[in-house]
Amino acid sequence: MFTTSDTNKERLFHNPSLPAETARDALDDAELEQVFTQDREIEYREDNEEMPPITWHSVRRYAVTRFTSLAHIHSVSWDNVNPIPELRKMTLQNWNYFFMGYLAWLCAAWAFFCVSVSAGSLSQLYGKTTHDITWGLSLVLFVRSAGAVIFGFWTDRYSRKWPFITCLLIFAVAQLCTPFCDTYNKFLGVRWLTGISMGGIYACASATAIEDAPVKARSFLSGLFFSAYAMGFIFAIIFNRAFAHVNGAESWKIQFWFSIFLPVLLAAWRLLWPETRYFTKVLKARTLMMRDAIEANGGRPLPKLTAREKFQKVKATVRKYWIHFVYLVILLVGPNYLTHSSQDLLPTMLRSQLGLSEDAVTVIVVVTNIGAICGGMIFGQLMEVTGRRLSLLIACTMGGCFIYPAFMLRTKEAILGAGFMTYFCVFAVWGVLPIHMAELAPADARALVSGLAYQLGNLASAASATIETQLADRFPYEKNAQGETTKHDYAKVMAILTGAVFIFTFVCVFVGHEKFHRDLSSPVMKKYISEVETLEADGVSINAYGDNEMKLESTAMNMCDSTVSKVSEEQIEKV
Repeated sequence: MFTTSDTNKERLFHNPSLPAETARDALDDAELEQVFTQDREIEYREDNEEMPPITWHSVRRYAVTRFTSLAHIHSVSWDNVNPIPELRKMTLQNWNYFFMGYLAWLCAAWAFFCVSVSAGSLSQLYGKTTHDITWGLSLVLFVRSAGAVIFGFWTDRYSRKWPFITCLLIFAVAQLCTPFCDTYNKFLGVRWLTGISMGGIYACASATAIEDAPVKARSFLSGLFFSAYAMGFIFAIIFNRAFAHVNGAESWKIQFWFSIFLPVLLAAWRLLWPETRYFTKVLKARTLMMRDAIEANGGRPLPKLTAREKFQKVKATVRKYWIHFVYLVILLVGPNYLTHSSQDLLPTMLRSQLGLSEDAVTVIVVVTNIGAICGGMIFGQLMEVTGRRLSLLIACTMGGCFIYPAFMLRTKEAILGAGFMTYFCVFAVWGVLPIHMAELAPADARALVSGLAYQLGNLASAASATIETQLADRFPYEKNAQGETTKHDYAKVMAILTGAVFIFTFVCVFVGHEKFHRDLSSPVMKKYISEVETLEADGVSINAYGDNEMKLESTAMNMCDSTVSKVSEEQIEKV
């Protein structure tokens, strides 16, 4: 169970950007520790134990508790439902970093959905079918894993700032070059760049937005942060309509060029600000960790792990936590499919199948994505009372109820009303899932298990748009006099796939478990951050310690590979 000393309590819980000296801070810290204590007393002892044997009795007992565990309402968390008091503690610098991260994720979504809303024009330009153009969307998702690995390592180990800027500049280059692609293969190559950047931007953007914020405001802020994805869709459809009569038949190109201004402006904005305060403390804490490790080794550099030794460590981790890993991968497949199966072909369905005007398409996409924004924020707070699993089950049940009217009634009124609620529920799932996944991952392998599970789940759903277009070929909506299909029934395919994925996600969540309010941070890093704060309060420069140690970073870092990677993921996982 988590414990903390009185001397470290304020450093642990209060807003890192504010002095921890007020009575209000002390009261908030006491309340938060009460939540941690009451919610952790009854669980999590198994984290340091071997997996129990799987027997018929244990399976039956586990199955019964899947029902009873849902009835545990965390009443101590009622005080956290209202986010306003904590949001008032946000300083201007906190909001500055939050909106930098928020707009970065918006840039990623905007770049992705520029292709979705321009699918018809792109298919005419390259002489390809809608199925071929959606492969460009799938390609972006396929290579996101590579971007996440490359930029995630850079973000964790060295900087929040420079990976952030690099990803934004890649977005700008990709958006600039896409309209100049005169062949289909060149188009795919440029979208490949977008996928690398989209995979890399999430880690540094979420850390920039959240890690310096007050602890009890993070549930609301994380839900608001993820809503930037829906806002990017809104930007894409609005500006697609705004430029519809500019540049004639090539009006779609204007949006790609126009969308360059935001990542370039944001990169310049980020250039003016330093690393976040928390990450600055982490870097200094690593210096102290290396100092102590080298001193314990007699002043000699630490031996570097061989590739074989690293592989053995990973192998041992997988052997110990394989069931956690398999469950998380399966769990993450559903929500990733939910997002793409319900969104990626929505503009195509409204235009090609229902023949709605551009104004109607714009209004529908904007309204439904406002529902998505509301769902993420509301369920981000609701889960503090109902817990993670019950919130996810409620969202999946509600979403399933609105699928038929949203996709099968085929009227503007039905799509507006039921579509609003469908997207509300889809993003309600994502408002809960990131913290739920972080809490389920084992403490000594959180970065490996949760990060890899998310990327594999995303990879499994990468072809969702392509699958939908292929299935739509089997469901004709209209035929001409010669019996040739003139319109495909995209709505039916979207309804079938979205409904199936809601059911799949419901089952995965129900058979799983949760570790509500589990402590995600590392006691080792907390100790060293506390030492950093003490030394700085005494006027001691941490860098003075680190002249020799920092030269040995490449060898000494192996001492704390698992600890540092786990701790560096802390602020991202708390999203």
